[in-house]
Amino acid sequence: MKKILVLHPYRESYTDILSCLHPEHKFTILTDESKLESFDIEKNTNVKVVGISDYQSYREIKAEELLRDTKYDAIISLDEFDVLIAAKLREKFNIKGQLLSDALLFRDKEKMVQKVSELGFTVPMTRKVSSYEELQSFYNNVKDIILKPINGAGSVDTFRIRSEEELRNAFGIIKKNNVEAIAQEYISKEIYHIDGFICKGEMIYCEPSHYIFNPLDIKEGTSASAVSLDRDSEDYTKLVEYASSLVSKLYPLGTFLFHLEVFYDKKEIIFLEVACRIGGARIRQNLQYKLSNNPLKYLIFGICDERLPFIPKTFLVTGWLLTAKRKGIITELPSCTDKIKKEYFIFDYIEYVKVGRNIDNAVHSADAVIGLSVSGDNYKLVKDRLLSAEKWVLKNTKYKIVERG
Repeated sequence: MKKILVLHPYRESYTDILSCLHPEHKFTILTDESKLESFDIEKNTNVKVVGISDYQSYREIKAEELLRDTKYDAIISLDEFDVLIAAKLREKFNIKGQLLSDALLFRDKEKMVQKVSELGFTVPMTRKVSSYEELQSFYNNVKDIILKPINGAGSVDTFRIRSEEELRNAFGIIKKNNVEAIAQEYISKEIYHIDGFICKGEMIYCEPSHYIFNPLDIKEGTSASAVSLDRDSEDYTKLVEYASSLVSKLYPLGTFLFHLEVFYDKKEIIFLEVACRIGGARIRQNLQYKLSNNPLKYLIFGICDERLPFIPKTFLVTGWLLTAKRKGIITELPSCTDKIKKEYFIFDYIEYVKVGRNIDNAVHSADAVIGLSVSGDNYKLVKDRLLSAEKWVLKNTKYKIVERG
């Protein structure tokens, strides 16, 4: 029997974590005290949930306290911003798993790009920028660039820059938020996300998907959306082979979920970034629909050295959609009836905001009003259904514009 510490800053329903825990092992889940009521553990005698106020500020201190009191066999981090903390704790308490040197390659975008380049994979032109003069010099040479935090996630404080005014505004925000940043050349190619699970160095599943729209464009009011590829397509094979080669070299023999993003134009694959966690948006729901199991279940069973849940040999193509927040008061939201679900083949639907809410424009890649997922037999069919569903959602989402006084 293993004892596992899980760093879990979310409500239970966000991950459905309780359904993923193996009954023969003991789990301590560390969360924010505001999320405690979401955990119903009456039937889970092998689970303890510990809540703390201000999770982001105190989770490392509380985790150390728990680790001093009890000998744990593993630490699982689910959130991007807990990856380095978990690695530090493993080293400090001599616990097996991903150590800091490995974790940094998935969190520090400067080190990440350098390592991927050293491994022989094509990367965008990249430079760490510590001053406005360094940023301007890079911009003068490239003209169309991306500025983003070294340790960021979800496109927060990430900007495309094509003018001197955008350059000044973006650097001002980065400086105000006191974050280290890198500048990269803007790559004008289609973007794909590839999500998978590696257990002790072996690829268990790997699913590439094509972003229908550039993820950054959600800040401009465009929906975020992606469709998984047909498994018999050449693109599917190329991207799976690429991901298998790259990720296994970044963390050999590891057991972890990954979310990889690349540029791809049917000929060349260029690295964008990679994380050692499950993808955001509705990616978990799409993978769960395909696999008939929550991806977190594979991760937890793998870490517990238990037999992994069954992986289907064939499954449907799926796609997900997030409609972008726009400034105003929500006055009406779509009614997703059973009839509508059947019409668009929707298997997953969520409202992120409620009627009457006063919201601002989207500021990160998952800042949405409505999220949904659809399925079908092939990429083209699912893409068409997703775009039709988007039209229905946008038509039935209504705002009242708030005039500034």
